[in-house]
Amino acid sequence: MRLSPVSVLLSLPALIYSFVIFPEAEVFQIPNERHTGTLAPKVAITPENIPETISEPLVEITRLSPKYTRLAKQALDAPDDNPLPVVIWHGLGDSADAKGLKEIASLVDEIHPGTYTYLISAVGAAGSADRQASFFGNVTQQLDYVCHALAKDNILRTAPAIDAIGFSQGGQFLRGYVERCGSWAPKVRSLVTFGSQHNGIVEFQKCASTTDWICQGANALLKSSTVWSDFVQSRLVPAQYYRDTNDYENYLEHSNFLADINNERKEKNATYAKNLAALEKFVMVVFDEDKTVIPKESGWFAEVNVTSNSVTKLRDRPIYQEDWIGLKKLDEKGGLDFLGVHGEHMHLLDSDLKALFEKYFGPAGKKFVPQQWKLEL
Repeated sequence: MRLSPVSVLLSLPALIYSFVIFPEAEVFQIPNERHTGTLAPKVAITPENIPETISEPLVEITRLSPKYTRLAKQALDAPDDNPLPVVIWHGLGDSADAKGLKEIASLVDEIHPGTYTYLISAVGAAGSADRQASFFGNVTQQLDYVCHALAKDNILRTAPAIDAIGFSQGGQFLRGYVERCGSWAPKVRSLVTFGSQHNGIVEFQKCASTTDWICQGANALLKSSTVWSDFVQSRLVPAQYYRDTNDYENYLEHSNFLADINNERKEKNATYAKNLAALEKFVMVVFDEDKTVIPKESGWFAEVNVTSNSVTKLRDRPIYQEDWIGLKKLDEKGGLDFLGVHGEHMHLLDSDLKALFEKYFGPAGKKFVPQQWKLEL
């Protein structure tokens, strides 16, 4: 019997995906360089040089401001009390018990001693079960489970708020948590996402060759009408944040996850916008050489025409102008921060992560200096 590419794809064990399609299970394996870090030294992030402004995303990455040293000191001048808990949602092919994720938690604690960290599992189990759930499962059901799990945790539910880190797809899932559950589950103060797919993907990634049949099969599935079937939309996780503007009506009708949390359908959920706008900080980190997230600009909610390669920036899009999910209101109060770094998907140094954790996490009474960035249209 000869299997079609779609049948082959759906029959493969999740572990194979983690090394071939979206190799994020490997990104936490190097002890001194998080995500096989290859940042150019001239743009390595430190508490002194996190940019105050980024005026042209993905043109000049991490543009620095000479005024930032003074502003950073003001932002870090926080009351001496306990740091807020931090929750972490991993990416595709990883699991909550991964050694690297525990090291991330240790980095947070190193910067803010005494921080309680919670590593999210979408199914309440670590190891292979959690890894498989990052590939296969109903994202809506998984998110509902996570909302209730966090709400039941004695420390998280009694804290004044929590901070959150989302790696790759974990970023849009945590945003979904804020929108759907922010009014009753633990409230998020700062949400930091790394290389996430906030505006969806148009394919898994560029295949190395025509004989890379697993990668080709994955892309064939997303490009076929099968991607909009209830079967795929309730089982294959990446399909649930697949978004093709050339097949937009089917996306709006059948998308199990992304079309809903982006409020793209005619009937808008006002609660989503209210909850997201209630964040103090929503920080989106994009990698300028990202070849895993296609298009990479999705991490900043940009719209990319895959035919012409033209990019419509967030502020030019209806999702912002009509404030479908609260991004405009959040931006107007200085809570929307766009950061760009050189490097491939998830290539970050420990020093960069520490700098971000220092700036955006910490005590409940911490004061944030609004980023006075202005996107030149």
